[in-house]
Amino acid sequence: MSAQPSIDGGGIGSALHQVCLAASTGDGMSGAVVTLKSTNGSEALAAASDPASRAVAELEFSLGEGPTRDSYADGRPVLIADLADSRHAAWVGYAAAALASGVGSVFAFPLHLGAARFGVLTVFGGSPQRLDRLRTAQCLALTEVATEMLLLSADSGTDGALNPDLASILDFRSEIYQAQGMVMAGLRTDLPEALARMRAHAFLAERTLLDVSVDILGGGLLTLTEERPRR
Repeated sequence: MSAQPSIDGGGIGSALHQVCLAASTGDGMSGAVVTLKSTNGSEALAAASDPASRAVAELEFSLGEGPTRDSYADGRPVLIADLADSRHAAWVGYAAAALASGVGSVFAFPLHLGAARFGVLTVFGGSPQRLDRLRTAQCLALTEVATEMLLLSADSGTDGALNPDLASILDFRSEIYQAQGMVMAGLRTDLPEALARMRAHAFLAERTLLDVSVDILGGGLLTLTEERPRR
């Protein structure tokens, strides 16, 4: 089961795919993705330049850490010239997994208009490297292009909202959120703790968070959905 819908066939998805392709061109670049996020916590991978970049982007959601998440949360670019640098120890799970996938550097740029944030354009490098002034300017220009694509047209009547065509993209992780609710109810905990338990299990089992969620919904992984009796 795919962890994200295939939307590169036309419309806004195709346009964002072209942005990813443009961002990933140049020596040393290996790919790029556009991740959408909403104020209610929903997030989705909207477009990717290639399957390998799509898989690396999925690591952040599964592990709950990484440059894309930090860029969106802080509203600023996160430029990682060398992912193996020990200064990025806060992303120990993500850094190790991304390096194993052939990524040496990561550059994340938030998509925003004023204080309103819509997502992040993340560009991957196949080796450690720094963005020069020209490449940085190109990436910033592409974030503006992507942001314009995501905004409603002037005749929609709502300022600062996402294009309605993207609503289904932000809903595709329904299995994960349903499983999260089952874990919360079964363990009598809160939603953040439930998701943390699921992520920990996925990491230790070397599986995707979506695969774990599907198992939970199917009645498997009872240790995550049943509270242990107290002694």
